[in-house]
Amino acid sequence: MARGTILIVEDDLAVRDLLARDAAARGYAAVAAATLAQVNATAAKTPPLLALVDLDLGGESGLDAIGAIHSHAPDAEIVVISATTSLASAIASYDLNAFAFVPKPFDLDQLFATVERAVEHRRVRLANRRLIWEQRLINEIGDDLRYLQAPEQLLQRVLGRLTRELDLQATAARLQNPKTGAFDMLVAAAPDDVRAAWSTHPPALPRPSDRVLASRKAVRIADLRAGGDAGMPASLRSALAVPMFAGDTLLGVLSIGSAIPERFSEEDERLLGIIANQTAVGVQNARLHVSLESGKQEWEAAFDAIGDPIAVFDAQGRLLRGNAALASYAGRAVTALRGLTCDDLGLCGGVFPECAVGRAAGAACVHAQVTRPGERIFSVTTCPVADAADGAAIVQIAKDVTLDILNARRMQQMSDEIVATNNRLLATVERLKSTQAQLLQAEKLSAIGQLVAGVAHELNNPLTSVIGYAQLLQEEATEAAAADPPRVPDGLAHDLRRVAEESERAARIVRNLLAFARRQSAARAEQDVPELIARVIALRSYQLRLNSIQLETAFSPALPPVLGDAGQLQQALLNLLLNAEQAMHARAVRRVTVGARYVAAAHAVEMFIVDSGHGIPEENLRRIFDPFFTTREVGEGTGLGLSICYGIVRDHGGQICAESRPGHGARFRILLPARGQDDPLRVLVAHRDQTERDYLSAALTGWGHEVVAVDTAAEARARLAAGGLDVAFIDHGFAAAAREASIDGAGPHTMVIQLSEAGSAEGVPAPFELAALHASLRGMPKACA
Repeated sequence: MARGTILIVEDDLAVRDLLARDAAARGYAAVAAATLAQVNATAAKTPPLLALVDLDLGGESGLDAIGAIHSHAPDAEIVVISATTSLASAIASYDLNAFAFVPKPFDLDQLFATVERAVEHRRVRLANRRLIWEQRLINEIGDDLRYLQAPEQLLQRVLGRLTRELDLQATAARLQNPKTGAFDMLVAAAPDDVRAAWSTHPPALPRPSDRVLASRKAVRIADLRAGGDAGMPASLRSALAVPMFAGDTLLGVLSIGSAIPERFSEEDERLLGIIANQTAVGVQNARLHVSLESGKQEWEAAFDAIGDPIAVFDAQGRLLRGNAALASYAGRAVTALRGLTCDDLGLCGGVFPECAVGRAAGAACVHAQVTRPGERIFSVTTCPVADAADGAAIVQIAKDVTLDILNARRMQQMSDEIVATNNRLLATVERLKSTQAQLLQAEKLSAIGQLVAGVAHELNNPLTSVIGYAQLLQEEATEAAAADPPRVPDGLAHDLRRVAEESERAARIVRNLLAFARRQSAARAEQDVPELIARVIALRSYQLRLNSIQLETAFSPALPPVLGDAGQLQQALLNLLLNAEQAMHARAVRRVTVGARYVAAAHAVEMFIVDSGHGIPEENLRRIFDPFFTTREVGEGTGLGLSICYGIVRDHGGQICAESRPGHGARFRILLPARGQDDPLRVLVAHRDQTERDYLSAALTGWGHEVVAVDTAAEARARLAAGGLDVAFIDHGFAAAAREASIDGAGPHTMVIQLSEAGSAEGVPAPFELAALHASLRGMPKACA
C-alpha cells in the first residue's frame, strides 16, 4: 500500500518524470500537473498529503498553484522547488505556509529527506489537532456528566454530542437493568432499517453490542457487508462498540455507526472507550443519587408515620424539624413548625438553656416526665445526635403515658431505636458520599487495597505475641507478689524482651506503611538504596508469601547513596514489583529477584527487579512506558503505572529500561546518579528543550554538582562571559552563537561540551545517557552502562 499521494507541479517533463519515478520508488503514489487547471483537477480528484511545487509554471505562478492545492487539501504540506533564488519568492511561499524552499538544482536524496520531514510534520500537526479536539470533547462530555440526571437523559446528551462531533449516522447505548440484570436498549438514534434489524427481540441480525457483552472487549467492524450478508442494513457500513466500565463492573455498551466503510480507527476506539467509561461513572453516580433521594423519602415517610411527637433541635434550642404527631400536639401544620423553640413546645421541663434540650446539647441523653395542661403526662427523652448533617443536633421524643405509665419503658426502647436508626441513616449518607469519591479515586485506592491484607497480617502476628506475653507476665507477677517472701519469677526478663521486640516489629511495619502512604513530596535527600528497597519489600512480603512467590535479594556491598524523594522512588519500585507479581499469576515457577549494584562507568546505582513471568513481546516492549498503553483487559488498569515510573526516574536524572523475551520473564532496571566520588563542579546547562534541560540538571545535581540552567543563546553567552564555571554543556543550536560572540569556553579553565542531535559523532549525542555524561566530565571516552 502506498504511503500517500504526492502531487508534482512542474512544467518541465523531464524533471516531472524524474520526481515521479523517485517518489514511486520511495513508496509514494505520484500524480503530476503542469498547469494551474491540471492542479485544480488533480487536487480535487485526489487530495495529496504533500505537493512539490515549481514556482515558475511557464506563464502561470506556482504561488497560485499552492493556493489551489490548499483549497482542495487544506492539510497538505508544500515543498517549493524553484530555479530562482529570489528572496521575495521564498518569503511569498512561506506566507502560503510552505514547509520548505529547495532551490534547483537539487540532490534527490536531500529533497526527499525534506519531503520525509514535511510528511512527519504533517502527521504530528494532525495528531496534535486530534488530541486537542479529543480533550475538548472529553471535557465537554465531562461537563454534561456533572449534572445528576436520569441515565436516559445523560446518555442522550452524550450520544447527541458524539453524533455532531463525529458526523455519525447511528448511535445506541445499552445499560444493565439493576433489577433484572439484562442489558436493555436504553437510547438509540439510527435509521429505520437499522432499528428494524437490531431492535427486535431477539434481533434479526447479530449486533456488535452482543459481541462486546460476550467478550467484555471493544468490537470494531470495518465493513458490515464484507461477509456478503445481503440482509445487513444498507444505511450502515461500519460500526464501533465499546464496553462501559465503572471500575470492574460492566454497566453497558456504547455503539456508533457510519455509512462509510472503514470509518473508525484505533484512535476512535480509544476515544470512545474513554468516553464510555466516563459515562459509566456518570450513570453510576446518577443511580446513587436516585438511591439516596429514595432513601431520604422513605426516611421522611417513616419519620412522619411514628405516632409520638418527635422534634429535632439545634444547639440553641430552635426547632429544625418535627413529625406529624408533633404538629398535632402543637396544633399547627407541619410546615409551620420550623422557627419554634423548645420553650414554645414546653416538653423540656424548664426554660432554655436549663431545660432538657440545653442540658442534652452538652451531655448525654436526658430522661424526664413532663405534665402539661389537661393532666397529660409525657415521658420525654432528649438526646444529642453525633455527626448530624445539620451540625450539632438534639432529638426530643415525647410519649403520652397518662393512661399507662408502663408505656414509658416501651417509649425508652423506641427512643433508643430511633436514635440508632438516625445514626445509621447518617452513616449511610456518609458511605454514599465516600462511595462517590472512591469512584473518582479508583486508581489510588486500588494500590492501597493491595497493601491492606499484608499489613493486617503482619501486624496481627507481633500483636498476638505481645498480648500473650503480657498476659503471662500479669499472671507471673500476681503469683510472685503473693509469695512469701515476694520473688521475681524466672524468665521475666526474657518475656519482657520478647514483648519489646514484638512491639518494635509492629511499630516498624506501621512506619513503613506511613512512609509509603505519605502524600506530600518531601525535600530530596540522600537515600540508602538497600533500605529504600527493603521498605518496599516489607509492604508486599505477606502478599508474596500468599501467592507462593519466591523472593530473592542481591545487593552489592557498600553501595553509595542516591539523591531523591523517598516516597516517589518507593512508588516507582512498588509499581514495578506489582507488575512482576501480576505477570506470574499463571506461571508454575514464581520467583522475583530484587537488588542493586554499582555501575562504575556511569557512577550510578542500578536497582533491578527480575521476574519469571510470561514476558513481554518485542512489539510491546517499545511502548510499555507510553501513557495509557496496556495489554490488560479493559478496567484492569489505566496504562499509567510504567509511565509514572518513567517520569519519576527521569525527574531524578536517571534511566529506566526493560529487557524481556516472551516466556522468559522480564528485567526492569533503574539507573540513578550516585553521590560522593568526584569533587563538586560548577556546571552550566544550556539547552532549548525544557525536558532535556531538566533531565541533565537532575543528573548532574544527583552527582553532587552545582548546576545553572539556561534556555537561550543570549543567557549562555552571558554565563560563559561571566566566568567561574568548570564545565559548560552547550546545545548544538547554541554553538554558533557562542562562536559569534568569540567565546571559546570563556577561558582556559572552562571545559565546553557540545550536546549533539541523535546519531551525531560529535560531543555527547541524544538521548543523553548517564555513562556518556559522566565520561565527558572525566574527559574519558564514552561508554555504555
